[in-house]
Amino acid sequence: MANQILTPVTLWRDFDDTLPLNEEIVSERREGNVVVREAYFYGRQTATGRVKIFSRYYEPDGAEAAVLTLFEAGLPVDETFVKMLNDRGYAVLCTDYCGDDGTDRYTVYPEDVDYANYARAGRAMTHADRTAKETSWYEWAAVARYAVRYLREKPAVSKVGAIGIRTGGEVLWKIAPFAPLDCLITVCAAGWLAYRDFMKFGPESGHTFDAERHRFLAGVESQSYAPYCKCPVLLLCAINDKKYNCDRVYDTFQQINPDVEKAILFSARGNGMMGEHTLADLYFFLDKYLKGRSVYLSKPIGVNVEEDADGRLVAKGVFDESGEIEECGVFYAEEITDYRSREWTRVLAAESDRTENSCVCPLDLYEGSSRVLVYAFVCYTNGFSVTSKIKEVTTDRRYRNTSGKTRVVYSSQDGLNGFIAYRQRARTIADCFVADKGATTRMATGYGGIPGIACDLGLLSFRVGEPRYRAPENAELQFDAYSATGGVCRVSFERKEEGGTVLYSCETKVEKGGKWKNIRMKAGDFKTATGASLKDFRDVSALVLDGKEICFNNVIWL
Repeated sequence: MANQILTPVTLWRDFDDTLPLNEEIVSERREGNVVVREAYFYGRQTATGRVKIFSRYYEPDGAEAAVLTLFEAGLPVDETFVKMLNDRGYAVLCTDYCGDDGTDRYTVYPEDVDYANYARAGRAMTHADRTAKETSWYEWAAVARYAVRYLREKPAVSKVGAIGIRTGGEVLWKIAPFAPLDCLITVCAAGWLAYRDFMKFGPESGHTFDAERHRFLAGVESQSYAPYCKCPVLLLCAINDKKYNCDRVYDTFQQINPDVEKAILFSARGNGMMGEHTLADLYFFLDKYLKGRSVYLSKPIGVNVEEDADGRLVAKGVFDESGEIEECGVFYAEEITDYRSREWTRVLAAESDRTENSCVCPLDLYEGSSRVLVYAFVCYTNGFSVTSKIKEVTTDRRYRNTSGKTRVVYSSQDGLNGFIAYRQRARTIADCFVADKGATTRMATGYGGIPGIACDLGLLSFRVGEPRYRAPENAELQFDAYSATGGVCRVSFERKEEGGTVLYSCETKVEKGGKWKNIRMKAGDFKTATGASLKDFRDVSALVLDGKEICFNNVIWL
């Protein structure tokens, strides 16, 4: 069997998920209307023993639908996320698949599959050196299959769904063709792990794989399981996430069995995190497929880029005709930079540019851009949102709405475009969702009623790394800042250097109240933690403006 290329069908053909569970409840407590039980039950048989699975089950009174939830590997159960589901009437089973983590209770793997312990997984997580069966992923998926069975055998449970976050989502793809699930939601997880460091859009797109990579692709990667999926699927995806390649998510989405209902949503403004609209989609999806509620969910949507009759370059979003549109538009990114640090500009369609099932948005590209990535978005009146695929378009000439180079990195006329939250991960739910208004960018009013952009967690802009906004030679940075309370502003530039990204920083005071403070800085003012000075602004990749209760405007190069 060694060195065989196993597919999802051949890999799982002989899997036995019928062994007795032998549940052992180790603790039980009540928290309001929710009973929390910690329990062990048994999973698959290996050569040296059976897997002993540890789970926490959160059961609200009267719950008839349950959700298996697999969190990101290495992170604890996020009870805030669990409570959100409990409050909506769902029982939640949080199953440990990571194994020995140094705590008192965890899933115990037999000695012959010790690599299933996340802390000791090594190459068994990233490679299929012999076969896909001898990987951490096989063991984790086996745990998830027994967890679904555990829920199915509970007398009160009539419907079972599953939510997987990052690594947990990759695990769930591997059980979707086989486990009796009523719906599946994956968060920042859609396979293509072997392609993580290969850019889909750009000069690095060509590559070859050896036999080991083909074993991994065929038997482990989630995109290989998508065609066999049998239940409705919702993909929630964060743009600029550093742990997975969002450019390839739609490729997996397209491979899902065409008979299966499915939806996808990209979230572009969260710096690898996702906003409240993604949580709204999650709730709608669960309510429809686990509670049988009549909820409108959009069919997949499309986007096209063309020259209009006035000579402008425009993007056209095409939506589900049966939906009533609340808001729609496009996001676009110029040139094809690293997917982890791409600047996405949001264009909201004006009422005059909308029909019942489409919208047209201008793409005011920089004259030096030869390529653009664009995707359409729509939010329907019931609150459900979807997005299209990310489409690459090459441009070889100027259009009527082509823009020239500018020294203005940001002004309040840009609204929320140009910056995203910096340290957003510090205030997330389940390491993904942002429901805290203070953790998102907002427009704040400064002196004279003039607005500026602000965020409690700091502001990050990738614009300074783009040709349109890149600093000219010997430039200085200037910006306006206002604070009603006063504070310290830490300004930083990220620069990609050998060995990784280096941060150059400088601090300045913003006095309380009064007029807007005009601040001017030279490259040499910015230093690393070891004291090295920034020589030039021209090759920086990102700008950070970090100051609580400070709003910013008119960020320009002089």
